[in-house]
Amino acid sequence: MKSKLKSKINYQKSGVSIDRADKLIATIKKGKQNRDKNVLSQIGGFSSLYKIDKSIDDPVIVSGTDGVGTKLKIAKILKNHRYIGQDLVAMCVNDVITSGAKPLFFLDYLATSKINHQVHSTVLNSIKTACKKSNMCLIGGETAEMPGMYHNNDYDLAGFCVGIVSRRKILTPKKIRSGNIILGISSSGFHSNGYSLINKLIDEKRLKLNKLFNGKTIGSIIIKPTKLYVQIIDLLLRKININGLAHITGGGITENLPRIIPSGHTACIELNKLKIPSIFNYIQEQANISDEEMLKTFNCGIGMIAVIDKDSLNKAHRIFKTNRCPYKIIGHIIKSSSHKKIIYVD
Repeated sequence: MKSKLKSKINYQKSGVSIDRADKLIATIKKGKQNRDKNVLSQIGGFSSLYKIDKSIDDPVIVSGTDGVGTKLKIAKILKNHRYIGQDLVAMCVNDVITSGAKPLFFLDYLATSKINHQVHSTVLNSIKTACKKSNMCLIGGETAEMPGMYHNNDYDLAGFCVGIVSRRKILTPKKIRSGNIILGISSSGFHSNGYSLINKLIDEKRLKLNKLFNGKTIGSIIIKPTKLYVQIIDLLLRKININGLAHITGGGITENLPRIIPSGHTACIELNKLKIPSIFNYIQEQANISDEEMLKTFNCGIGMIAVIDKDSLNKAHRIFKTNRCPYKIIGHIIKSSSHKKIIYVD
């Protein structure tokens, strides 16, 4: 029996276009590149090369990787992808600087069912801009078309950030002591965490993105990009002694601050000092969850925490004021025999 003539199936017909990928890479290469004298490679190679600065005493490499999570669903609904790249960079670089490190370079990974030049070039240019704001180089990445794995123009992002710090300047829990002051540096909003809960509210029609809240739509509020803390933390590290830094992401203050608290000590957080922004209270009402649940789900208005010596407070205040960076004194460190690394007091 003769076999039927089979039609030709090439890479293009399977849903993957080399031309689309090349066009996207060419767009990113346009304009001024995020490079410094230590970058030894060009975007588009098999690997990225970066020369370590020998002027740093006993250098230690610091790395971090993260994504944006289900905030991508909000961007898709709103058809607003212009800040998603900053979300990705911020989630990675804000982690890296908690070690006291200076960011060096960044790589991104974008996976999708089919490259959408308008959407994905917007995302990648946002990454490029955020890297520039963070004083680091965008030196490479990967864009993957994966038909069958992603559907209906879905895409996902991951980022990888590398920094450097002198071993003697690494921030560890050992530097935190009783009497230290806890400063909460304001967030720009929800950043990139808690969006699975927000999406659930949208699905159940408890939250409407076009509803006005304090003169702005809910959608415009929750899509605001994650704040980059690189510049303000760099200034603080150069001017005062910071004993610890905590990036407040998924898990909120409750889960993230204890990660830097040493044994035998407790972070005492004064609830009345938090002054939680009203949009968080609105989400709490729609979700019908407790204060405790909110504090371990969202950042509640605090995106980064710095633990400093009490005698550094005045100098820190001047730095925040000069750079128009809102902050609050939200607590202090106490000695404790309790196993609890954090307590909340009224």
